[in-house]
Amino acid sequence: MKPIRIMAASGMLGYGFTEEAFLNGLNLGLDLIACDAGSADPGPYYLGSGSAFVSRLAVKRDLGLMVAGGFESKIPVFIGSAGGSGSDAQVDWTLGILKEICTEKNINPNVIVLRSELNKEDLKIKIRAGRTAPLGPIDPLTEEHAEETHRVVAMMGAEPFQEAINAGADVVIAGRSSDAAIYAALPLSLGCDPGLAWHMGKIIECGAQVIEPREGQDCVIGTLFDDCFTIEPGHPDRRCTRTRVAAHTLYENPSPYKLKEPSGTLNTKSAVFEQLDERVVRVSGSKWEPSDRYTVKLEGVKQLGYRTIFIAGIRDPILVATIEDFIKSCRQRVSKDVTAIGISENSYTLDIKVYGHNAVMGENEVQAPGNSHELGILVDVIASDEDTSKAVCAKVRYSLLHTDFPGRMCISGNLAIPFSPSDLSAGEVYEFNIWHIMECDGPMEPVRIEVFDTNTIN
Repeated sequence: MKPIRIMAASGMLGYGFTEEAFLNGLNLGLDLIACDAGSADPGPYYLGSGSAFVSRLAVKRDLGLMVAGGFESKIPVFIGSAGGSGSDAQVDWTLGILKEICTEKNINPNVIVLRSELNKEDLKIKIRAGRTAPLGPIDPLTEEHAEETHRVVAMMGAEPFQEAINAGADVVIAGRSSDAAIYAALPLSLGCDPGLAWHMGKIIECGAQVIEPREGQDCVIGTLFDDCFTIEPGHPDRRCTRTRVAAHTLYENPSPYKLKEPSGTLNTKSAVFEQLDERVVRVSGSKWEPSDRYTVKLEGVKQLGYRTIFIAGIRDPILVATIEDFIKSCRQRVSKDVTAIGISENSYTLDIKVYGHNAVMGENEVQAPGNSHELGILVDVIASDEDTSKAVCAKVRYSLLHTDFPGRMCISGNLAIPFSPSDLSAGEVYEFNIWHIMECDGPMEPVRIEVFDTNTIN
């Protein structure tokens, strides 16, 4: 088999890569340029809102280099989990950027779009048929969950990308995708060993995570052979190490040896990692265990309300020393003040974090509070409507600013407030309410495939 060489341009579209590494990769001769564009790590907001957590300017820069380089060299370009969460709105946002790029560069690639946002009614049919299951120690999925969800996406496997290859894609813009599937699809279509193809995809999907020195994101190149694959940096002055490559096999995975994908399981228990030279690592021995049923992960969110936040600092040593009692006193005052304006206590949630005093771990903090000379206050109010959220936050701010405390010597205010306006609206709030798997009749069941010419993208 002819070696298959794939370049992961970056660990995240919009996080950047050096042009030197990218051009070096192109000169090596590539079969695919690809990049993951999403993650659940930033939380549920981006799936709920349909907005991106990476800037448009940064995405346009990265995607522009990839698409122009691929088109000129006749190398296909794959983008998975477009826009951050892979919703239809985020796919459309990415397509808008792609159209702009193609217009400016006067190119017209064949674009295949893979969408995996699900219809609530279709999901309810699956639930009634007993074809969903929790992913972890959570409740089974119900029709009520499906009804209350604001948006839900299915994480597609390699097969939709293979369909795009068969359709002659120059560029694939995909909805929510398995990270490794973006890179495994082409090698699997060409008959590569599936254990090696999936393992290589798993390692290169985060880009420069396996590179030293680690100076931001950059390109990584994986090359598949009959009985092994190699990993090397795109940049000539950087290197991949056996330790980093092996460690990335464990990344974001509950098992040290098994990685579940829609069509089966990657088993790396017998994998061997070898340092070929200073820059290149060789991996062999990975096995693929096909599944007798095809399942996709579901990610869904429901709206909780609206958030308003307030940030301030405290440097009064007397107040710093009694901060816990002070916060308790302020909470009691807020409860009375908001009730007086007709807001019930069960209509909002209030969280006050004191940075420099157990804000991160809270009651689970194992270290005794230190002698901080200043503290940071973060007030977080969530309510069912924006007006209530703002009203409660304003009462909290006033309470923190002007509530008395033993030994108080100031009369003008307790806080240093860095912004005007002081209360910042953070918009809608979402939480994950679907984190399950769904059994499919086939790989394309949750996916809609569309063929676009860039001149027809709205």
